[in-house]
Amino acid sequence: MKKIILAVFLTTGLYAGTKSDEITKLSPSLQSLLSAEMIEVNKSMKNIFESIVKADYENIAKQAKYIENSFILKKNLTKSQGKELQEKVSTEFLNQDKKFHEIAGELSSAAEFENKEDINKYFFKMTNSCVKCHSTFATHRFSNFE
Repeated sequence: MKKIILAVFLTTGLYAGTKSDEITKLSPSLQSLLSAEMIEVNKSMKNIFESIVKADYENIAKQAKYIENSFILKKNLTKSQGKELQEKVSTEFLNQDKKFHEIAGELSSAAEFENKEDINKYFFKMTNSCVKCHSTFATHRFSNFE
């Protein structure tokens, strides 16, 4: 089954190769912040999924807005950590992260209008964005992408 899933990633362009060393070169404090954000994003993604199947549009919008606003450069970074992040990670990583949070904003908006089709589309895009980022930048944590 893993091989089939990986084949899908390879053929859809979701698997972009690894640049995992970028993240492992960050200071422990910055890695900790990034990890804390990922834990919160994961909780919200699970919550959104549960809310989609319950048609709980209010909670979908709330959780998606939470993700949109959790962009790592917007919160909890000291000036030196911000400088470190800019110096040690690629523009590709920063752009992927920014795009992920933008998609969350689009999901929040779709939920506010109870647009089921767009809710599903944006949640799917968010999930694919997670896979793309993890398969590129987090193979040290998710070795099945190697």
